[in-house]
Amino acid sequence: MSFSAIRDQETAVRFVRQMLVGSRIPNGLLFFGPGGVGKRLTALELAKAINCREGKGDACGACLACRKIAHGNHPDIKLVEPSDKTRLIKKDAIDEVNELASLRPFESEWRIFIIQDADRMNPPAQNHFLKTLEEPPGRSLFILVSEFPRVLLPTIRSRCQQVRFRALGKGTVKDLLQRERDLPGDIAESIAEIAGGQMSRALDLVDSEKRAVALSLTERLANGDDPVIMAEEFAKFLDEQRKGIEAAVKVDSADNGSDEAGREEMERSKAERLAYLAALVKRDMLEYLYLLQTWYRDEMVFAATRDSAKVWNKDHLKRLEAAQSPNAAAKIRAIETARMYLDRFINEERVFRDLFMALAAP
Repeated sequence: MSFSAIRDQETAVRFVRQMLVGSRIPNGLLFFGPGGVGKRLTALELAKAINCREGKGDACGACLACRKIAHGNHPDIKLVEPSDKTRLIKKDAIDEVNELASLRPFESEWRIFIIQDADRMNPPAQNHFLKTLEEPPGRSLFILVSEFPRVLLPTIRSRCQQVRFRALGKGTVKDLLQRERDLPGDIAESIAEIAGGQMSRALDLVDSEKRAVALSLTERLANGDDPVIMAEEFAKFLDEQRKGIEAAVKVDSADNGSDEAGREEMERSKAERLAYLAALVKRDMLEYLYLLQTWYRDEMVFAATRDSAKVWNKDHLKRLEAAQSPNAAAKIRAIETARMYLDRFINEERVFRDLFMALAAP
């Protein structure tokens, strides 16, 4: 592989290649943009290109250095990712990065650290990383990959050369879905439209039940099911989802020790876990609202244009053709109101009860 394998990121790739050709490699780079658009792949290809002795401003993909990096066993390239069930990057991981950065490279001119989901560094980790970034040792390159760069300390962002990655084209997402999940064309096209250029969201829509749940809700509401009962059922469904997520991120506190330091670490771990759990649950709720919104958006667009090319849920065109949607715009406004109420931490069951009543209106 080489930079040519990175799709729809011409501006970012052009910047990186010019940086290489001009030998102007900074100590810190921040690759930011939507999820699943090629940030990590670009970071790996940059690591290859820096170490490749065959290519000029790119990686050959065939030399020993390129092959080592591709297989994850190059001694001078370290990938740091969120670890354990908390999905955080903690101070211990950054301490290891700082220690390795202080050593001379084994085989290369540069030591390269790729920090995936850098915004998942907790505050102690960010503070320790900042000290190294302020006084970078020798030829060490830190590539931070982030979907949410604003979570990083401003001082970290200011010390990195920032490279923006944009959303992928819908055609690219469709092609990748068909290649990686072998989806029929109409389903791949629908998910590519809904995903908004984010491959990570597209894969989640394929691999999870979120879209099926949202479409089922719109169908039941259109068929006259009781919105109050539906809200109660959906609240129970969300609670089951919450329990499943909590079980997946639960941390056993028995390993933290019984001394004061151990108890403090246990409390920090618990707080981090609860915050992460709340973020995951809220992300899922907002995703359901988004999927509901895409359906009523299609009802409104198709009612106005009768043009199937303008709708996103193309694999449900027959439903859209039969839909009676004089108040689709009002339903979209109700979804926006529900999103605002969730942001204000109003009771979830109440929010969805009011929303389903609004969506059930003729």
